[in-house]
Amino acid sequence: MRRILAAFAVALAVALMAGLGHGGAGLLRDGRAATDTDRPVTRTTAADAGSVGLRTVSFNMCGGQCNDGETVHLEQVATKIGAFQPHLLMLQEVCWSQHQWFKTRYAGTYEFGFTPMLTTYTGCGVSDCSVNADSDPANDDRRCWFGQVVAARGALSNPDEIALGGERHQINQKDVGGPITRVRPERKFAALCYDAALADLPGRVVKGCSVHLRAFHDDALVNLRARTAQAARLASDLDGDIAAGKVVVVAGDFNSTPENGNSRVPRRSPTMNAFYRPETQPGGGWGVFYEADQSDQRMWEFPDEGPCTPTSPQPTGCRSGERTVTDDDFVEAEAPAEDAVEGTKYDYIFYSELTSPTKISGDPSYLFLKDAAGRNVKNPDGTDKRISDHAFYQAVGQVSAS
Repeated sequence: MRRILAAFAVALAVALMAGLGHGGAGLLRDGRAATDTDRPVTRTTAADAGSVGLRTVSFNMCGGQCNDGETVHLEQVATKIGAFQPHLLMLQEVCWSQHQWFKTRYAGTYEFGFTPMLTTYTGCGVSDCSVNADSDPANDDRRCWFGQVVAARGALSNPDEIALGGERHQINQKDVGGPITRVRPERKFAALCYDAALADLPGRVVKGCSVHLRAFHDDALVNLRARTAQAARLASDLDGDIAAGKVVVVAGDFNSTPENGNSRVPRRSPTMNAFYRPETQPGGGWGVFYEADQSDQRMWEFPDEGPCTPTSPQPTGCRSGERTVTDDDFVEAEAPAEDAVEGTKYDYIFYSELTSPTKISGDPSYLFLKDAAGRNVKNPDGTDKRISDHAFYQAVGQVSAS
């Protein structure tokens, strides 16, 4: 019955979208998050009768700090999107100008929603964002907006901005024992979610959520507690959608490593317990989700907890995955010195259901800036310059078509 109702909801969403015409941008309940719902959807590929490989991309673009809101490099991102053709596209750290570029680039193919984490951010190329400092979003200069994007190769409906908390006492401590600083401007933390009606899954409602949890680190583990609470709140709020028969996909930057463990060691954080399933090794979790890179055997050996022990015929999943972020300023309190170069896994793509625990795969890869001749742009030290400090993470999860 739940899936019959879900299928009816998809059909209703498509019918409503067809009748909207050029209705302009919709706003979420806080008056700031906007979705583009006036673009026709042209792709009508028939879905497989039994199951469908649901394709998802998550990419923290570092659109402000790394790129100052510029759009010249986005065609390289579009090339990756074009090659993979994801059903769902979740982006984080996106400047409004970049969101607008994507909307124009994919008019008629993808529909987009956006919510700002920051509304007075000068890192997107605008030096004065003071007009946005009042409580009236109607007069905002949106070029100062910086946040998350959800896009779907189909009709978006039922916008759901899930408040995650964690706005109080935002601090950072770059070095162990070092000074504590206040984070300015303060962030707003919310997961941006939409229902998507996909031509490849006409009998299912797919709910996609783009996530960016609280960053930064400190000796007193203030940020660790905030992230852990945010993840639990999000997972809990999505339980009802899963119970209603929706396929829920949560993707983004969780600012947390996969491993379970001792809260006295920040690198072994409990944050991801809310998403990983109890049978996931080592340590398990209390979530209901499958992570796209949970079968990456290269990351199955954790010194504090032991290996992910194979079972017959193979493990159902491990708290694992290839590194998705490399940052020269990677915090010493968070990882051993070798990780300051190699990075770690902060980015995740979670599926609420699969036809089998083994029917999922994830592939993170870095994108590099190109010059006019198509050659990689170099850093002063001779290394290739990346578009973002995060990887372009793509995944396929096999889900039931009905």
